[in-house]
Amino acid sequence: MRVTLDYTEEEETLLEKKFLQQIAEETIKRCDLEFLLSKEEISFNAVSVSEEKIRFLNKEYLGKDKVTDVLSFGEYAESEQLKDIHEMDIFLGELFFCPTFIRKAAEEDEVTFEHEMAYIFSHGILHLLGYDHDEKMFAIQDEVTENVIKTNK
Repeated sequence: MRVTLDYTEEEETLLEKKFLQQIAEETIKRCDLEFLLSKEEISFNAVSVSEEKIRFLNKEYLGKDKVTDVLSFGEYAESEQLKDIHEMDIFLGELFFCPTFIRKAAEEDEVTFEHEMAYIFSHGILHLLGYDHDEKMFAIQDEVTENVIKTNK
C-alpha cells in the first residue's frame, strides 16, 4: 500500500511535505481498516490555507462562520463505504488546514507547532476515512502524534 499526498501550500507552514506524508502513513497504518492494506494506492489532497479562506470554506460548506483548524471533504461518508471499493486505488478526498490557527492552538496548549500539526492533520485524515469524534479516533490521533514527534526529534 502506497499513500500519496498531493500537497499545495497556499499559506506557508515551514513544514516539509515529508512530515505531512509521515503523519498520513502513520494514521492510515494505525486505523483499523485492514482492507486498506490490500490497496495499491490511497491518495488525498491537502492544502494549507489562510484564516480567511478556511473561514469562507467553513461557512460555505458547513454553515459555520468561523475560523477552524482543519476541514475534511471526504469522498465517502463512512468507512463502511470504503469496504465496497473494488478498485486497487482509492482517492479519499480533500483536506484543508490553517497553519495560523494551528500555531495559535499550539501556543495555547503549550506544545510545539509540529505536535499540534501532527494531531490536527491526523484528525483530518481520520475524517476522510469516515471516522467520527469518538474515543477511538482521538486515541489514534494521540498514537500518531506521539510516534511522529518521537521519530522526528
